[in-house]
Amino acid sequence: MDDNYKRKQENWRKSLATWKAKENKESNIPHQPIYSEPTNHKDEESTILTKFLIFLAFAIPAVILGYALYINYLPFGYEKTYTLTVDEKGVISPLSNDIYLTTPKGKKLLTLPNGVEGQVNLVIEPNVVLKDATINVSIEGEGVYIATPPDISSVGWDYDWDFTQGIPEVFNGTATYNEEEKCTRFDAYKEQTLSLPNSKDWFESGPMSIYVKWKPSLISPLVGNNQQIVGHYNWEVWQSTNSVQFRVGRMNDANGTFYSITHKIDDNFFNIEHEALAVYSPDIWGSGYVEFWVDDNLAGRTLIGTDKIYEDYNSENGFSMGWSSHNYGKNYYFDGCLYSTKIIDKVIIEEKTQGLLESINNTAIIPIIGNGNITSVRVMVSQ
Repeated sequence: MDDNYKRKQENWRKSLATWKAKENKESNIPHQPIYSEPTNHKDEESTILTKFLIFLAFAIPAVILGYALYINYLPFGYEKTYTLTVDEKGVISPLSNDIYLTTPKGKKLLTLPNGVEGQVNLVIEPNVVLKDATINVSIEGEGVYIATPPDISSVGWDYDWDFTQGIPEVFNGTATYNEEEKCTRFDAYKEQTLSLPNSKDWFESGPMSIYVKWKPSLISPLVGNNQQIVGHYNWEVWQSTNSVQFRVGRMNDANGTFYSITHKIDDNFFNIEHEALAVYSPDIWGSGYVEFWVDDNLAGRTLIGTDKIYEDYNSENGFSMGWSSHNYGKNYYFDGCLYSTKIIDKVIIEEKTQGLLESINNTAIIPIIGNGNITSVRVMVSQ
């Protein structure tokens, strides 16, 4: 028994030692963790930035295209009110590219220290493409008005000569009536003219408005400059190759000045009927002016102060059509048709401070005329 017991104990000790040796061996093997990719925050940020840049690459052109389509086509319409003010010192505000004032020649004005002296232009230039838009404009101030074409048809003219039915008997000259064109025809190469006998002292002593309807021929621009359509020597409506002009003078005496207003034209002007209204408005208080309209467009208003026509300047020259003896008799003869001439011994004027302009495309230029001060301008544009 003792030997058996000892053998069992010995076997048990060997088994225990073997088990411990095995456990110790396994415990000395290094621990192998499960592998995972290391986290890199810089790579994550780079990926986000790349995606954002890709988004912008598509989004920016889309926004630009959408904006361009909107300002060109205005699918939802357009309505905006613009306001411009002029303070007591003449400072204009705001200084905007959408609404501003210019001289008649287009120079942008920053101030109006002396107010309106004849004419300034109100320019409306919204940052959209207007197509058949409506503009409602109103101005506040003293002695200033929106330039609107006078209503010729409502005037009771002192002289109303119709050249569409023939040459009125009161005229002398060589121009001929053209049955086919229903006008009185002037041939520059034949030096044809008309004149009103015993009129050397007419149309010069006071205010007046002169209307003429005519058609310059295709030959007219080849003839030369300063072709008189109608005139009285000390005032005349002239046509040249690139302009139509209303001219008055000399003023006050034989050495006085001339005033003129010019309306620019191009090759498309010829062989088409046109209308012009010339206004002479002297004033002893210093607010005199001359004004000129061509085809309902204001060519301009110019202040003449207290100046007035020197009545003796025309000498023996009376009212005439087709040629002026100015420039030492070297002016060219008019070539074309005359339809109507009207004269009245008063000023035709429309004094409006509100106006509605329709069918406006893109930029609108609205003349403001007078001799006074603007305090504010309000413009509503809608499409």
